[in-house]
Amino acid sequence: MIRSVDLVIHNDLAEIAVVRDALDQLGSDFQLPAAALMQLQVALDEIVSNVVKYSWPDDGKHEVFVRITVNATGVVLDIFDDGRPFDPRAAPKPKPPLNGQRPRPGGVGIHMTKKLVDNLAYERIDGRNHTSLTKNCAVGAALKED
Repeated sequence: MIRSVDLVIHNDLAEIAVVRDALDQLGSDFQLPAAALMQLQVALDEIVSNVVKYSWPDDGKHEVFVRITVNATGVVLDIFDDGRPFDPRAAPKPKPPLNGQRPRPGGVGIHMTKKLVDNLAYERIDGRNHTSLTKNCAVGAALKED
C-alpha cells in the first residue's frame, strides 16, 4: 500500500515549515528510521528553499506543490513549481577554496542533497519543474498492516 500527502505552499520561506512538519508526521506515523528521516528533511528543505529563493524573477505570489509518498520501500518527495527551468542534477560540484582561503558560502546544498538521497530525478513538463527525491529505507508496521 502507498500513502501520499499533497501540500501546496507559496514562495515564502516561512511556509517551508508546513512541508517539514508533514514529513515529520509521516516519519512518525510510519516509523521511518531517524537517520533516513533526517536526511529526507535536509534534502527537502534544500530543494524547496532553493525553489522559493531562486525560481521566480518577480516578487509575485507563486505556488509550490509538494507530494510526500511513503511506500513499502521508502519515501518519494516530488516538488513541482512553475519557475524558471532548473535541473539540480546538472548543478556543478562546489569548487574547493584556494589554499589559505575560507570556503565561499553557498553552492553546496544541491551537492549534499545528491548524497543524502538514493535517487534525484528531474523533468520539465508543460512549463513546470518536477524534482523527485527518493530515499530507500525501512518502513514500519503502520503501512504494512493496511
